[in-house]
Amino acid sequence: MTSVFDVRALFAGGAFLAAMIGTHPAQANDAAWKSLVEGGKVVLMRHAAVNTGRGQGNSLLRDASCKQERNLSSDGERAAAEVGKRFRERNIPVSEVRHSPFCRTADTARIAFGQGVPAAYLSLLEILGPDEAAAQTRELSQVIGGYTGTGNLVLITHEPNINAVSFEMMKHSDFLVLRPLGSSEFEELGVVRFKESE
Repeated sequence: MTSVFDVRALFAGGAFLAAMIGTHPAQANDAAWKSLVEGGKVVLMRHAAVNTGRGQGNSLLRDASCKQERNLSSDGERAAAEVGKRFRERNIPVSEVRHSPFCRTADTARIAFGQGVPAAYLSLLEILGPDEAAAQTRELSQVIGGYTGTGNLVLITHEPNINAVSFEMMKHSDFLVLRPLGSSEFEELGVVRFKESE
């Protein structure tokens, strides 16, 4: 069964794509940044880049010590620091930062924003069964749609989780800017591409 949010997102995504046709990526990024200045938005971000290859940890494993997980690479750490710097340079108000329980999201939050609280509804969908994943996605949608803070809420999670609520393809450190509309509904205002906002 298709939810109201799924239908709304389909049309909103199409409208956003149409609006961006002929627009330079830097201009699209700038518009998304500007929408954050007034606060009250939700930033849904993919964690920074991680180490890859043999012996670099298991991307699906949750390890409280972080030793067996796939962790941020040196490039990822630099990118996270740069994201935080860009928020500060633009005077973007951040009320709260929440992240997946995985170490790579916690480290992204810590390096970029100096804070972060783990939230189970941001945990990696790939390790969940279909019903649990669907329930977690509904909870994420409710958190986004129901946000009423004056600053911006930053949520740092994983690519599959973002794909569950948006049609945007997200690279490491990219983030969506979302306007809460109440209940579990929200409007996608834009996406900031990390590489294109340099």
